[in-house]
Amino acid sequence: MEKVRERNSIRREKYLIFLILLSLYLSLAETLIPKPFPWLKLGLANIGTIIALEKFGKKMAVEVTMCRIIIQGIMIGTLFSPGFIISLISGIASVNIMILLYNFRNKLSLVSISILSALVHNFVQLLVVYFLMFRNMNLHSRYIMFFIVGFLFLGCIAGAVTGFIGEKLLLRRSCIK
Repeated sequence: MEKVRERNSIRREKYLIFLILLSLYLSLAETLIPKPFPWLKLGLANIGTIIALEKFGKKMAVEVTMCRIIIQGIMIGTLFSPGFIISLISGIASVNIMILLYNFRNKLSLVSISILSALVHNFVQLLVVYFLMFRNMNLHSRYIMFFIVGFLFLGCIAGAVTGFIGEKLLLRRSCIK
């Protein structure tokens, strides 16, 4: 009994490390994709979180997200910078929404869960950026509203792409079993 528990623990740790490394690799690879804005990302790193949530549960999804954000902050030298804080807070919010929505997995696809969590991620990013940097700015400008709506729209598209890829990877993995 003890050996089985130990074997399962080692197996879980191996998958956790693999999913963290996958997320870090996808985040790095994403920087090579041409984008209209330098700060815009598809969120491909969330594929690791989606797989962790689907195959291993809520706890591993949180661990993958948190470890990815912290390790990435250490690797690129932005730990505790405004960018790191924005990423950490919005990552925590989006993974929690993803977990909440996952409770309705029988009614929601991974694509819809990914779209909604990406929308929350971007909305929280905008809030954190506003409170960290632009508190005194007038938000009633038409251009700022166009930017916000466009940013949230692009987040929905990115969430759909990420969810679609995650769903296809999980379907392929299920066929192998």
